[in-house]
Amino acid sequence: MKYTAADLQTRYEEMTASIKCWCQFTSELVGGVPADEKALLAFAEHHLGIASPEEREKAVQRILKEEVGEREVTPEAGEVQEKVIYGVNVIRRSDGLSPWIGDWMLKAGIKQAASRANIFMKIRGSKGNFAEVGQVRAIDYSLKEKDHPERIYIVSADSAEPARTSFREFMGRIQSPQGAKSITHHSECAEPGSRFAFEFRFVAGEVKAKNIEEILATLGVIGTGSGRSLERGKYQIEKAEVDGLK
Repeated sequence: MKYTAADLQTRYEEMTASIKCWCQFTSELVGGVPADEKALLAFAEHHLGIASPEEREKAVQRILKEEVGEREVTPEAGEVQEKVIYGVNVIRRSDGLSPWIGDWMLKAGIKQAASRANIFMKIRGSKGNFAEVGQVRAIDYSLKEKDHPERIYIVSADSAEPARTSFREFMGRIQSPQGAKSITHHSECAEPGSRFAFEFRFVAGEVKAKNIEEILATLGVIGTGSGRSLERGKYQIEKAEVDGLK
């Protein structure tokens, strides 16, 4: 017997159930990828408003050398030294296309939703069927690169054009073994209303329709992206189609 990749993909689809979701963000999706020099140039132009290419380059070099990373700050009392972490984060994107969400990000949310609904505890083997055999892929308007279905592209609220983004400042504070650390970062955010669509395939086993309903009911509340602790990255599922359950 000889098999092609298409033959095996067809067999995989025959073995698995499918959940297709069309979603819309209800709060900003916050990017968490550290900006490279190219992204910093865009940040300097669009957020800092620096028109001159020479001045933008100077701003980027200043950010890279003086701001990004850690620096010590001594308070007025002069007793406790605190680290300040500053950075610029962006959303993943490809040249000429809209920003995108990685398949692993949505799959992590699905596994978390299934765990919170106790599906993994109640249905033997379901954790492996979701985590190890499960697969997330872009569909419909989110599938912009056929060679990269793992990239789920985000589009605007009213068209298939790239989602509109802007930079916002976020501040926080953490305790670490090295002492107190303040976190300040500018992160690229996709605006609320932006949309994405994906399919999740998995081996159904003994998973029933009510279990899928529990996952869908909580998935958007869990959200995605790097700002979930700040209630960012939440979305609603506008439409879902489920196929292949026994």
